[in-house]
Amino acid sequence: MRYGQHPLYMLNLLLLCLSAGILLDDALRFPPLPFIIAAVLLLPSILYAAFQKSKYTFLLLGLLFLSVGYCRYSFFTAVPPDNIIHSAGQTKSVTGILQDQPVILKNSDGLTHIRYELSALSAKGMPVSGGYYLYTRQKNPINAQAGDKITASGKIHKISSYKNPGRINNTLQANLNGIYAYVAAGKNPVSVEPQPDSMRLLKKIGQLRFSIKAAMEQVMPAADAAAVFAMLFGGYNGIDPDLLDAFTVTGIVHILSVSGSHITLLAGTIISIGRFFRLRRKYTVLLLMICIGSYAVFCGLVPPVIRAAAMGILSYMAFALGRESQSRYLLSLIGIFMLIISPGLLLNISFQLSFAATAGLLYTSSFFQKRLAFLPRFFAVSLSITLGAQFFCLPFLSWYFHSISLSSLIANIFAVPLVDMIIVAALSAVFLNLLLPFFASIIFVLCSLLLGLVHEITRLLAQLPGSMLYLPYLTISGSIFYYICWFIILNDRLYKLCREYFIRHHTVYTVFLCLFLTALLYSNFREHDLSVHFIDVGQGDAALIITPHGRAVMIDTGGIRDSDYDVGKNVDVPYLYHYGITRLDGIFLSHAHADHAGGLYGIAKQMPVSKIFIGHEKNSEYASVWHISPQSDIMNKTVVMNENQTFTLDGVKFIVLYAPPAANTDDTNETSVIIKVLYKNFNVLFTGDLPAQRETELLKKAGRDINCTVLKVAHHGSKTSSSEEFLAAARPRWAVISVGAENSYGHPDKNVLDRLSNVKASVFRTDQNGAVVFYTDGTKCTIKPYIE
Repeated sequence: MRYGQHPLYMLNLLLLCLSAGILLDDALRFPPLPFIIAAVLLLPSILYAAFQKSKYTFLLLGLLFLSVGYCRYSFFTAVPPDNIIHSAGQTKSVTGILQDQPVILKNSDGLTHIRYELSALSAKGMPVSGGYYLYTRQKNPINAQAGDKITASGKIHKISSYKNPGRINNTLQANLNGIYAYVAAGKNPVSVEPQPDSMRLLKKIGQLRFSIKAAMEQVMPAADAAAVFAMLFGGYNGIDPDLLDAFTVTGIVHILSVSGSHITLLAGTIISIGRFFRLRRKYTVLLLMICIGSYAVFCGLVPPVIRAAAMGILSYMAFALGRESQSRYLLSLIGIFMLIISPGLLLNISFQLSFAATAGLLYTSSFFQKRLAFLPRFFAVSLSITLGAQFFCLPFLSWYFHSISLSSLIANIFAVPLVDMIIVAALSAVFLNLLLPFFASIIFVLCSLLLGLVHEITRLLAQLPGSMLYLPYLTISGSIFYYICWFIILNDRLYKLCREYFIRHHTVYTVFLCLFLTALLYSNFREHDLSVHFIDVGQGDAALIITPHGRAVMIDTGGIRDSDYDVGKNVDVPYLYHYGITRLDGIFLSHAHADHAGGLYGIAKQMPVSKIFIGHEKNSEYASVWHISPQSDIMNKTVVMNENQTFTLDGVKFIVLYAPPAANTDDTNETSVIIKVLYKNFNVLFTGDLPAQRETELLKKAGRDINCTVLKVAHHGSKTSSSEEFLAAARPRWAVISVGAENSYGHPDKNVLDRLSNVKASVFRTDQNGAVVFYTDGTKCTIKPYIE
């Protein structure tokens, strides 16, 4: 480009180069010294090129910003030697300053489960830094506010995450927010030392939020109060699960989280209202600043809200004033400034979605409004905002959520305006509650009534066929191509040039298109390798088998005992979607323990499951694990497995080697069903939690059938399984241990690892390798662990 021309392109190029440098450091993790030297050498070259008005100045600037991005991220992610993460594995007393209001959850066990977010303090002359979570269970929780000093004893753990493709890396997200560890204090006493002079503003905000929620709960049902409170400040505690599901399916669940999408929605609605009522632009800007500023303050001024609010106010201010072009410059400058200050934001999902949604609005709103001119202006503006945000967020939605809501367009016309009315009315009531609590109560009641209407609308929309559409995973190259296409579409000159070129050479392009479609069809219908996936579900078992023609079966689903966390919905389903699986031909369950069968119900709610194969335990035991009635429709899909049964799918055989009767003891591990999967010369043995005494019985019954290529090690590598005799008969070439990181059981046992070594089995562990995938044509085998 010529010197001084296309400044917006220049800013966006610098933003891209800065981002590329950050991603390069995240991928390579090399020392930054070469990039520091490069930056130093580039500075005089850039000054000379600028003085000469060289047309290559922008290239040198791009290289400089790439080097800066690499160096900044390298320094940003460096963990100091006194960080609390270096104490992981130790049990000790820790002291920290509470950074936000504690998250409180009351369970049926009679205890209050509390999570504190703390910043570590030095103790006993030992310097300690870094943020951490403190988890406790208390009968009579002590009141604590932001800024208070909290001391408790417990075991320090590294922040862990399920190491699978297709889901958000919670470890990375926590580290980017300054959280490096968590302390499990259990029922140990917690000491709270009030600090009246510390974080006064956050204390006041916390007290205000507590009084606001109390005022809401006085005049509306607790679930409604939780939902309205979440619309204002984010969070999911206490919300009706049906409402949460309806919001998720209709694509407006972001309204319940503190994210840039909330700012985008709020700002876009305010601009639309201003235009609809023909308010002067300065009044629209004033209203926009008040609403977004109030939202940020009452949300506790946490970093994600501050970032989103700053981006929203600055960018949408220009948009509301009718200066979209200036707002684009401003957005790019804000992005560069934020990434230089905090380069980790680039990998933060909240920043990614808020930036993409804002860019979508600023770059495509006029494009969509022109094409929706046949609609009334209010609907056209609302739809253009929604379409712009969704289309620019599409690659991120495919990476993280693997779905897009088709009903969101209707929801944004009928439900979102009502939600915005609730937010505006509730914010008004928040201020009124300080002076006129009676009138605030009336408004809160109206909000509850409106919420009921929103619930009905979203519930009906969620039941529409195809309301939630599966979105295939877009690769990095696919995402780049996607944004290049948008760049061409939005650039009139380039679009016309491409169109003319296509018309002129349409025959060539048609031939290439036909060849591409033929290759795509061939790739979809040809026979692929069999793939066997061992999914990281923590301290549990879950495996996925994808046949050569793309049909899918699971063996166990994982789950967590005595926990409300849905592994099936939050871990298994994202994994299945990542590999293009939208239905299952069957799920085999080894036994009715939550860590093997608990995730099934979450999967069955998200996608069709043809059959559920179970052992000889009572249906009521499985229903109890799934928290449903034994008369539920899902129980009609269960099929009891018997020994020597064979199921064949696309040439892949599933043989039930062992299916013992229900045990007379409470230990249902003894009822574990043993399944062998065979494909030509390759086979996998799934052993559930079978104990050693049952292994002896299995050996007598199955004999040579125990021999396998891959062994799923029984009971997560417990010392009570995997006897020498059994492993000698199995003689696996590879063994996979599905086990949770730093689990309290001490799995896998060292003796089991030694016995596996004695039979020369190569061992993979989900706590270290994450998901492990075996690809085979029946003869050769390729192994791809998520972490090498």
